[in-house]
Amino acid sequence: MIKANLLAGLLALSFFSYAQYSGLNLFDQEASALTSRTAGSRTFHK
Repeated sequence: MIKANLLAGLLALSFFSYAQYSGLNLFDQEASALTSRTAGSRTFHK
């Protein structure tokens, strides 16, 4: 079972790495929603 989890993790990591390399942004919709929601906020954390 541990080998199957390790294999699944490596496949997921390779998929995300390939997507980043090819320029495909998998989380573009969530990222744009987050920036538009927080754009009006003037609260800054240091």
